[in-house]
Amino acid sequence: MTGEENAAITSERLRITGILTSAEGRRNPDLALEMAESGLDVETAKRLLAKAPPAANPYLQAMDREGQIGLSAATVDISSDPKAARLKEIEVSIAALNAEKGWTKTARARE
Repeated sequence: MTGEENAAITSERLRITGILTSAEGRRNPDLALEMAESGLDVETAKRLLAKAPPAANPYLQAMDREGQIGLSAATVDISSDPKAARLKEIEVSIAALNAEKGWTKTARARE
């Protein structure tokens, strides 16, 4: 690959990245991708994207369709003993750390 080809590829990647990662491009990623594929320069694409309405958010559309889910009931059993609750929290944290490190009870006994 020649230096000119490498420079052209790098320039094209920077152009596409400039469009897709701009604030305007993140507001409407599908339209930004189409503009990047069409060969528009970054400034023109950003200007057009700024004028376009933002893309529909599937999460917000689902929330509008389904409505509120109503989580008014307690979802966690909260103990009235703060010391016991803290000890349980520490026990869970230590178990997660041991599992992450690959430490088992038999491995610690050998050390």
